[in-house]
Amino acid sequence: MANTETVFLALTAGMGILVTLVTHYRLYQDLETMRWRLKVLSLTVKDTFGQPISLNQFAGQVLLVVNIASRCGLTSSQYAGLHELREKYEERGLSILNFPCNQFGAQMPESDGREILEHLRQKKANIGHIFAKIKVNGRNADPLYKLLTRKAPRIEWNFVKFLIDRKGNIYGRYGAEKKPAVLVNDIERLLLEAK
Repeated sequence: MANTETVFLALTAGMGILVTLVTHYRLYQDLETMRWRLKVLSLTVKDTFGQPISLNQFAGQVLLVVNIASRCGLTSSQYAGLHELREKYEERGLSILNFPCNQFGAQMPESDGREILEHLRQKKANIGHIFAKIKVNGRNADPLYKLLTRKAPRIEWNFVKFLIDRKGNIYGRYGAEKKPAVLVNDIERLLLEAK
């Protein structure tokens, strides 16, 4: 009888430890998710003229974050698709955040400010908010892109797209080859979610 009680007590203690470990792990995961979510909206980036812009100003909106390039083979089709998404969804709460990047074949040689804006004007690419040129990979990657790629591999090319829901959660990543129109169903779904 004493052996049975000892085994029972040991099993009960083991189960208690297991439940405690699982609970701690789940709490850690929840806190980690909250920490990163809060961090997206707490980040500050620079606009194309070098002025700081808090991403918190986009709280409650669905965000589409894109690394853009002016001389990529994908530029024309991606600009057209981004323009269409902005036209269709901006008033409903979609903000497109474009980050020029020259890391892939030096395909974004324009300087920040007027030169980039003039390029976009000539291309008739009204594609949303334009920010300062950044790095998206490596040790000097912009903190936003370090966050966006924390669970996924490096950015593979120009025009990789990230959708972020109204609460600041990273909803999805879409490769460079994906045309912006592919995101329509996901954008619609996120726009229907409560703020």
